[in-house]
Amino acid sequence: MAELYGWAGKILWVDLTRGKITKKPTTDYQPEKFIGGVGLACKIFWDLGCPKVSAFDPNNPLLISVGPLTGVHGPFSRAELCSISPQSYPNELFAYSGMGGEWPSQLKYAGYDGIVILGKADKPVYLSIRDEDVTIEDASEIWGLDTFATQKWLMRECPGASVLTIGPAGENLSRIAVILSETGHAFGQGGFGAVMGSKNLKAIVVKGTGGVKIARPDDLLELIKGRKAKGEWNIEYYPGKIFGSPTPGMEKFYKRMGCFGCPYQCHSFYSVPGKSAAAMCRVFWYSFLNPGKTKATWDGYILCQKLGINTFELEAITKFIKYCLEAGVLTPKDIESLGMPLPEMYGGTATDREFITAFLYGIAEGKNPFSEGLARAAERFGKEAKDIYGRMHEGRGYFIHMGETIGSVLQIATNVRDPFDSAHESTIIGFGNFKGAPFASLLPLGDPLGEHFGVPAGESTTLYDPSKAVYEGIERQTVWVEHNQCLKNSLTMCEYATMPWSFFDPPEMDVRIFESRVFSAVTGIDMSVKEIEKAGERIWNLMRAITIKRDNRTRKDDTVSEIFFESPYDSMVGIAGPVDKDKFESLKDRYYRLRGWDVKTGRPTREKLEELDLKDVADELEREGLLP
Repeated sequence: MAELYGWAGKILWVDLTRGKITKKPTTDYQPEKFIGGVGLACKIFWDLGCPKVSAFDPNNPLLISVGPLTGVHGPFSRAELCSISPQSYPNELFAYSGMGGEWPSQLKYAGYDGIVILGKADKPVYLSIRDEDVTIEDASEIWGLDTFATQKWLMRECPGASVLTIGPAGENLSRIAVILSETGHAFGQGGFGAVMGSKNLKAIVVKGTGGVKIARPDDLLELIKGRKAKGEWNIEYYPGKIFGSPTPGMEKFYKRMGCFGCPYQCHSFYSVPGKSAAAMCRVFWYSFLNPGKTKATWDGYILCQKLGINTFELEAITKFIKYCLEAGVLTPKDIESLGMPLPEMYGGTATDREFITAFLYGIAEGKNPFSEGLARAAERFGKEAKDIYGRMHEGRGYFIHMGETIGSVLQIATNVRDPFDSAHESTIIGFGNFKGAPFASLLPLGDPLGEHFGVPAGESTTLYDPSKAVYEGIERQTVWVEHNQCLKNSLTMCEYATMPWSFFDPPEMDVRIFESRVFSAVTGIDMSVKEIEKAGERIWNLMRAITIKRDNRTRKDDTVSEIFFESPYDSMVGIAGPVDKDKFESLKDRYYRLRGWDVKTGRPTREKLEELDLKDVADELEREGLLP
């Protein structure tokens, strides 16, 4: 590649053990093949040899990467983080997490497509990036501070900078610790805040004064104007209309906000007099224990963000506590023995504030078993509690918030984590025009979308009535979704702005056509729809190869909780299932064949890997005796 457009051109390497900082060309990692984001991070991890270390080992690389679209006007200001996840269960797996906000664009404007962080500092430090000036600074004064206080301190040191930081939960190695920027943007899933904490890395401060070099600015402008003319890049369009709406009871404190440079403005921002002001992404976890407590829910959300705790996992934990108490599996005394005084509604005498404070500080300080995440905490409460946990269909240590379609169950089975931060398509297409489905009013294009993309759609692909469920063809749907997930997480593009109905004006435009055209306009590399889909397939196969090389993954690992096959389960938006196990195994057969993988082992064949220009990957797997 003679001249780079879209990409900044450098990868920052930081060795905290030796205090050494180096910079490598992005072209060393073939961005024309792996694009950026998850694709770029996977390529770097593969080149590092897929280290078989624990999540808290200093040699666990923390990889943060942006994509060629990051920093361009539109729903593109995102970064992806890949590392060995401490949240994964029962084994720590190489996984990923995404984040929006301003920080990703600032990294790009500073001149970097990614950061590779290795080693462990001998004392608390933070990384300061001001364009070419990159230093490792003493963080002793801010170690122990919450995320809000840390950002205020660092922004005084570097006015105008964007800060990515951990709170006490990350410092104390909670497996559900997040890495936060501003008040509501976070690498939330994966427990990666604890990986930063294990490295004694408190924060990464970035201030960039550059920009993004666009190969064909006129073409890009036409694409953007076309979307705006359609009304799709409009705050009243989904997702702005849905996620930017005020929470009931808090309307008077509310205004809209969004990620840097994005027209959707789909975050809710609340400024409560006498309390904190913050962006609200997900605040409802406390309402599972005490419904209708708006004030307590807000207080709990703010404290979560300050301490750096995964609010989505808290939703699973509080749901679990509620179900266990109602079933008599746990008593109020059992909960209180963990240092969590329960409110009156559940047999205790504590106030909401007392419960929330003890609960969250216990997690952040590592004194509460839920600091390890629900999967590990549930083990200590016995089989009945573990079954309740299973019915909430956690997958590999993650609270799954979808699962009502056959395709979404297959996605859970084949992924390394809850995939639905960036892969809702199987649910959206699956609902079709099924009027009984949650959010059905948002899905007017379900059946036409399925027909257009050549994948099954409609009520028969859901599991609300298992007797009507049709498994044939779901493999096509799942493969389509997984490739598009890889593209979104590598370009980078916002999940909510790239649903299948986005840009849907066939034959001139659909989401895959848009991805192809916007990539070509920004980078100057002409990539057809078929070629960009192949890039998504290449990234998915590289991710699979990583799990094979590092974790010896085989077909038997591509499954879900046995409860999925035994009884109805809570898919978060409704009761679904059970899944027919025999039909599901036959579906996996067809999935592997469609992918060009070996049906017996669930592993890519040499022929498939070489077709995707991954011969070096095939050679390495063969040397390790891992190629079918």
